Amino acid sequence: MSPPTASWASLLVQVVTITLGTVLYALSLHWVYAHLITVPFAYAGFTYRAAAPQLTIATLIFVCAVAVSLPARPQRVSHVVLWVLFVVGVAPAMLMVAYTGYLGEREAAVASATIGLAFGTATVGTRVLDARAATTGHVVASSSSAAGPTAQPHRRFAPGTAFWAICGLHSALTYGVMAATTGLSLRFVALADVYDVRAVYKEEVQGGSGLLGYLLSGQANVVNTAIMARGITSRNVPLIAAGVIGQLVLYSGTGFKTILFSFPAVLVIAFATQVSGGRARAAGLAYVVAPVALMVVAAVADELQGGIVWTSLFARRFLITPGVLTSAYVNFFGEHPPAVWGRSFLRWWVDSPYDRSIALEVGQYLQPGGALAANANLFADGFANLGHVGVIGTGVALLAFLRFVDRTARDLPLAVAAMVMVMPSITLSNTSLPTAMLSHGLALGTLVLAVAPRSGWSRARGDTG
Repeated sequence: MSPPTASWASLLVQVVTITLGTVLYALSLHWVYAHLITVPFAYAGFTYRAAAPQLTIATLIFVCAVAVSLPARPQRVSHVVLWVLFVVGVAPAMLMVAYTGYLGEREAAVASATIGLAFGTATVGTRVLDARAATTGHVVASSSSAAGPTAQPHRRFAPGTAFWAICGLHSALTYGVMAATTGLSLRFVALADVYDVRAVYKEEVQGGSGLLGYLLSGQANVVNTAIMARGITSRNVPLIAAGVIGQLVLYSGTGFKTILFSFPAVLVIAFATQVSGGRARAAGLAYVVAPVALMVVAAVADELQGGIVWTSLFARRFLITPGVLTSAYVNFFGEHPPAVWGRSFLRWWVDSPYDRSIALEVGQYLQPGGALAANANLFADGFANLGHVGVIGTGVALLAFLRFVDRTARDLPLAVAAMVMVMPSITLSNTSLPTAMLSHGLALGTLVLAVAPRSGWSRARGDTG
C-alpha cells in the first residue's frame, strides 16, 4: 500500500470511529435523559418530547460533523479544551434541542446548526492555524513536547519562582479569607448533605464583597489542580497530598460538588494525555467514550443502590443540564429582546432591558416565583445577548482565546497544561466566556501556564526546576 493510500485509509478509520463513538454518546445521552432524569426532575424544567425522526437525524449529523472536525489526536492544550467543551457542553446542546420540548422542529434545527457552526469555527480555525504554523515553521504551541528541560529565554528569576509565588499567594488569600468568614474544616460531606452545607456557606458570605467567591473558584479550578499536576508528573506525593487536602477543605466548607468532580477529571486527563511519556497518544475518541462509560457506571450504581444520586451528579449535572438550559435560552430569548451584554462587559454603554441577570430571568421563566439561577453555556449566553449572531461571535472569540492559551503553554508538557485548564474549560458549559475568564479560572489558568517552569515535570529525567 502506498503512503498516500495509507494516509487516506487512516483518515477514514478516524472519521468512522469518531462518528460511531459520537452516535453511541448521543444514544446514551438520550436514553439517560428520557428514562432516568425527566420524571424525578420534571419540576426543575427537565421536560421531554419525542423528536421527529428527521430532526433527530439532522441534529445527529450536525454533531457528528463537529466531532469529525475536532483534532483526532490532541496535541495542544487547545485541542483538549475543545474536546472537553464538546463533550460537556456543545454536544448536549446540539442534540437535546430536539427533544426537550422547548422548541419547535424548525427552531431546534436552526439552533443546533448555529451552535455547530459557531463551535466549528473554533475547531476548524484551530486546525487551519495549526497547519499554517507548521508550514511556515512557526509552531504556535509545542505543549506536547517531552517533559524534560527545554530551551528557555533568559529569565531574571528562577523558572519556578513566579509559578510558586502565584500559587502560594493565591492559596494564602483564599484560605485566609475563608478562615475569617466561613471557617476552615476538613471533613467529607455526604452528597445528601451538600445542600445544607451550601446554604450555610451562602448565608455566611451574604452581603460580603464577593472576594471569597472569586478566590475560591480560582483555587479549586486552577491552583490546587496545578499543584496536583506538579505532584502527579514528578511523582511528588507531598504535592499531590497538598492539592487533594486543599480541595477537600474547599468542599467541606462549601458543599460544591464540582470540587469533588475535579479529582476524577484531573486523573482522566492525566491518563488520556500519557503523563509518563509526556506525549499525546490517546485518540480523541477517548473523550467521547469516557462520558458514555461514566453514564453507564452511574446508572448501574444507582440501580444497585436504589436511587438516582450518581446519575444526577454526573449525567444530569455535567451533561444534561447544559443541553436543557440551551433549549430554554433559545426559547426565552426567541420571544424576548436580546440582552446585548447590557449586564456584562457592555453595561457602561448599553442599557439592559432586564432588571435581573440573564440567569435569573431564565430561572424565573423555568420556575416562576423561585430564585433559580439558570446559568447556561457560552453559546446559549451568546444567543441571549445577540441571537444567532451572538452565537457565531462567541465561536470566533473562543478561537482567539484558544490561540492565546496555546502560546502561553508553549514548551509545557501537554498533560500539565491540560490538567490546569480542564476544570476552567468545564465551567464554559454553564457560563459565558468572559465570566469564565474573570470568575472561574480561565484567565488565572492562562497566567499559571505562562509562568510555569518548563522543566521539573518528570522525575525520571531528574529535573528540579
